[in-house]
Amino acid sequence: MTTDLRLQIEEVMIEESWLLDGNRFEDWLALMTDDIRYWAPVRENLGRDEEDFHQLHLLTHFDEDRMTMGLRVARLRTGFAHAEEPPSRRRHFVSNVKILDASSPESVQVASNFIVFRSRPGLEEHLFVGGRRDQWVHTEAGWRLRERMIIFDHDVIENITVFI
Repeated sequence: MTTDLRLQIEEVMIEESWLLDGNRFEDWLALMTDDIRYWAPVRENLGRDEEDFHQLHLLTHFDEDRMTMGLRVARLRTGFAHAEEPPSRRRHFVSNVKILDASSPESVQVASNFIVFRSRPGLEEHLFVGGRRDQWVHTEAGWRLRERMIIFDHDVIENITVFI
């Protein structure tokens, strides 16, 4: 694994955050592969290393594909997504990016931490914190996200209307 590869992945992840914070959801969606899986398992209160996020029939906060993500983006543009009217202010922070597996030059497994701040003007504020496990694949158009598993550090999560 080279430093250059880690920097490439960090650059695309930073671009992704800027797109989301700038309400450029369609451009953000273009960073996904057609077979994207974008999901967040519900965590159990277990001991260290006892959680199994890949067991069958795992309960999730959401488990989306390209079509459902596109529907969410389209709904945000209608003005009828009441949880986003008025539109939220958001800031995405990604840190501690680590390449977990780069054995294939076309596919990279990446871990990172995140903080997402969401504020609805004059209403409430939310802070989402956790880790992500991504699979990025290299295409002719550049790096594209094939899978993102979002692991929230919260026991209870309310009102997840932002992309992480």
